[in-house]
Amino acid sequence: MSRLALMIDLERCTGCKSCEVACKLEHGLGPGEYRNRVLWLGDADGGALDFLTVSCQQCARPACLRACPVHPKAIDKDPATGIVRVNEDRCTGCGECVVACPYGAMGYDAIDHHAVKCDLCGERRAEGATTTACQSVCPGRAIGFGERDALLAQAHEQGRTVRDHDAFLLGPATVYLDRVARAGETAPLLDARRTPVLIDDPVSREKLGDDAARFPYRSSRAERMADRVEPAGCNICFNCCPTKVHLRDGKLVKVTGNDDDPLFAGRVCPKSQFNVQLHHAQNRLTQPMVRTGARGENAFRPISWADALDGIAARLTETRTRYGPEALGIFSGTRTGTLTNRGYLRLFAQMWGTPNVESTEPFCSAGKNIAFTLTQGGGACGNSYTETDIGSAALYLYIGDNQAETRPVYFGMVNDWRVKNGTRMVVVDPRRTVTASKADTWLPICPGTDMALALALAHTILTEELHDTDFCARFVLGLDEWREFILARGYDAAWAAPITGIAAQDIRQLARDIAAADGCMMFVSRGINQHTNSTQGNRALMFVAAITGNWGRKGGGFMNMSVPVPIRADAPVHRRTTITRPVVRKSPTGWTTAMREGRPYPLKALIACNNPLSLWPDQRASREGLLALDLLVHFTLYPNETSAYADYLLPVATGIEKGEIGRQNDDRRIVWIDKLVDPPGEAKSDDWIWIELGRRFGYQDVLQDRYKDPALFWDQVLIDNDQMRGITQARLHATPTRTLRFPLADEHAQEIETMYLEGSTAPGAPAGHRFATPSGKLEFWTPALEAKFNALGLSALPEFYAERESLADLPYVDVDDDDGAPGFVSPFHDTPTLAVRAHIVAPGADSPSRRLQAQGFDTELITGRPPAPQFHSWTHHAWQAQEMWPDQYVQIHPDKAGAIGITDGETVRVQTAHGAVDARAWITAGIRASAVFMPIGWGERQPFHPWRSSNFLTDASQRDPISEQTNLKSLLCRVTKIG
Repeated sequence: MSRLALMIDLERCTGCKSCEVACKLEHGLGPGEYRNRVLWLGDADGGALDFLTVSCQQCARPACLRACPVHPKAIDKDPATGIVRVNEDRCTGCGECVVACPYGAMGYDAIDHHAVKCDLCGERRAEGATTTACQSVCPGRAIGFGERDALLAQAHEQGRTVRDHDAFLLGPATVYLDRVARAGETAPLLDARRTPVLIDDPVSREKLGDDAARFPYRSSRAERMADRVEPAGCNICFNCCPTKVHLRDGKLVKVTGNDDDPLFAGRVCPKSQFNVQLHHAQNRLTQPMVRTGARGENAFRPISWADALDGIAARLTETRTRYGPEALGIFSGTRTGTLTNRGYLRLFAQMWGTPNVESTEPFCSAGKNIAFTLTQGGGACGNSYTETDIGSAALYLYIGDNQAETRPVYFGMVNDWRVKNGTRMVVVDPRRTVTASKADTWLPICPGTDMALALALAHTILTEELHDTDFCARFVLGLDEWREFILARGYDAAWAAPITGIAAQDIRQLARDIAAADGCMMFVSRGINQHTNSTQGNRALMFVAAITGNWGRKGGGFMNMSVPVPIRADAPVHRRTTITRPVVRKSPTGWTTAMREGRPYPLKALIACNNPLSLWPDQRASREGLLALDLLVHFTLYPNETSAYADYLLPVATGIEKGEIGRQNDDRRIVWIDKLVDPPGEAKSDDWIWIELGRRFGYQDVLQDRYKDPALFWDQVLIDNDQMRGITQARLHATPTRTLRFPLADEHAQEIETMYLEGSTAPGAPAGHRFATPSGKLEFWTPALEAKFNALGLSALPEFYAERESLADLPYVDVDDDDGAPGFVSPFHDTPTLAVRAHIVAPGADSPSRRLQAQGFDTELITGRPPAPQFHSWTHHAWQAQEMWPDQYVQIHPDKAGAIGITDGETVRVQTAHGAVDARAWITAGIRASAVFMPIGWGERQPFHPWRSSNFLTDASQRDPISEQTNLKSLLCRVTKIG
């Protein structure tokens, strides 16, 4: 056998650190112990990113071995494989090897006092594994493992450049493949780039403490060896990765990717693996609690489940008697799970009689959901992550979607196809994100102006007659009206250039590239959704995809992350309480006026299944609203900001602790998760709680006790429709991955790779209707659509407006009344929901933007998702996520940082007209000089690194009048030094 080695592909690595998580799980390593590290290397001048995976190089002449003073030595090298190994029992912990290694690849166990290093998973391979833990999970396919000669031959065959990193003449075995050269870009000079201070700060890592890592970390290998492995899935993020859960004596010891899945092939991001840490976390809530102090003081005592549910039922009854059933609001979403949201909770609300039930969609996806419904008749993107569909595209265009960090495994697939097929990738984003770091072209757009770009793209395509005339004639309704509108308004590239900050020639070239490509996959996400023009911005971009024929075909489509799962439980009509009042507002942030002032009617009780005091915009108003409630019940995994305000805390279970499906995901996959391990202490599933609470109101005939088994509930209640009927428990469990794509009309139906192909009928549509609209076509404008928009004071033809807080003088939307107004029923929601009329305002001398700039708010604030290991507030309870990305940060351009006098890593204050938050500065040229970026997810009651939520800076009143989507992407702020 020749030397064994890893091959690290810098073109495919996205810095997600999944390999670090797999390594620590495999070897039981705790905080501060490393066998591998992923370094983020920033280019202070150009804003470029590189990601370098560092582990033992398995040198032919190891410096560590020569430096070891122990006799016989505590380090040896296998003469056949070249693997260098530490004998930890013999090591004295002197540290000579750590100092001697010029690659920084040696680690150190400060508790047991010995060196640690990568030995290419020797124990794992001895037990029968064919590859290393890091290679098995890598979402980007950036890590290869095998005989070094074969790896070099593979690199040569692919025409890749192998980096010479043997400056120390040690003969390293690891093969590094250089980035692929891009036009106008020199080869990456990794040695010249620096790691931002906040990523690798030993002071922050010390805050974890020696007790952060609990079982199975820092346990013997024998204690961590699984005696049972079951297929499952991850329900943390929208990638919905199929997984395998490893158990020993009923205890959770490891989560890996499911290598039986032909598409995922065992690849998972860090979050899936963090399920181990989240399950064993030291601060899990394990018993019901009742408040003993004032609301907000965080004073509680334990209580039994019976007493908790009896007490909640009694107080809910008081609320209903005094104010009516609609005085109860239920806020649910991400953590709660799809089965609960669409099933148990929905049934309870129908029988109770409240319309005020909402998920996180008004903060995430409400705008795009309405846009898809109006344009296509429902559903979402019909493409799939397969080689012959998305993998066959000729152009990947990302607009406001940092997929590399939000859905790392999906992006790993796309990026792999890009590299293998030579596919062009263009990224439009104010930041040079990880996704943008892989693109051929990065277009740094001004925040909030994507709609202007979409209109200008369409203008170029239509005026240069680049559109797909046959597709438009047969499958588009309202194109003539839209063409006339954008021509009359002069929405051309020259108009859009000063608005977007993108040169007119670049806009025209992008339009031509989209039209010319034999399949353009357009990926958009929260960067488009989280604006007051959310619905219209999505529609304008959808229209661009449609007129170029990129709809209902392989390798071309409009993807806005997550396809709604078509399940919905309904109580028998005679068991539903008649609802006499509409929903207060679609967005829960619109409920706070009803909580505080009783307008338009009182909302006095709230059951919160998520964390509104981190998630809701305008935290000042949110806290005032919760303080005004008569009753707040909080379902939660961990105590958090909302918990401190609650009357009752109810401990709940995670996906593998209760049985669930994965989240809504991009390509219609259902991933079933069996209950595989008991939740800690007295924690219960949300489903069990709703059934038991319902029993106290006599709902047991509908919320039946037997439905505490989610698999039974799934088969008997949730899937009785033409899209889901075939996705039975029997068929799910007949697959090794518990994964199926809807629609499946029956158990014998074949999965559909690409939806809406010509000649097909859309689910739920009349025969021959390719799309589920009334016309069977993609609808841009119709008299019926115009009437809907007119009811709100708007037009169905997307007229440009941006945000009211902007550095440029741009039109913005304003509503005609506040959240306490009685309003009227919106025509855009299935459930009757109150709305108010709106109008587009032309900029003027007294515009909100000018007033704010006069007060010193001279910078555009963008908020959004943090790097891949973090997800909202969940992962902040996983110690390793905090080891990787500990502190709240704000990305600042060097020019702005220099003008203020800020250094990298320094704590600064970010202030808007709505509040202030402190954060650590991350100085990077990979952001517009006029903007700063702050991630979501941090909170002031988190266990390791508490910081105030970025939502202290946001504004609840800035919402899309159509969908109620909140603007979280473009606010004016100022950044100052502290002290």
